[in-house]
Amino acid sequence: MIFVNWVVGPHLIGLIFILAGLIQKRYPPKEINSLYGYRTARSMKDQQNWDEGNKYSTQLIIKCGVVLFVTGFIIIVGMALLHITPELRTLIKVIIMLVGAVGTVVVLFTLTEKHLKRTFPDTI
Repeated sequence: MIFVNWVVGPHLIGLIFILAGLIQKRYPPKEINSLYGYRTARSMKDQQNWDEGNKYSTQLIIKCGVVLFVTGFIIIVGMALLHITPELRTLIKVIIMLVGAVGTVVVLFTLTEKHLKRTFPDTI
């Protein structure tokens, strides 16, 4: 049970984002498709937008994953020092994981769309 407390936590979301970014960096989507890659109307407008959107979002997802991993690990260590019930500890972890995941996705889409808009101002 103690092992699970250290493995499952906010830092796990960071690790998932890092792995997803590394997979996409290693196997980038070559052609515009509706299944794999950074898929928005702006990024799917043409191949140039597609390539730039996927390159930028991949770098950003890895950076966000590292930030989530480090802050999540700090939170886990901090929570281990607190004298709280296991149920409350689990609730706090779940809330932080959800907020971290959703927040990262919002940041990822917002910054990538702004980047594409600056890089290719004449599209959409």
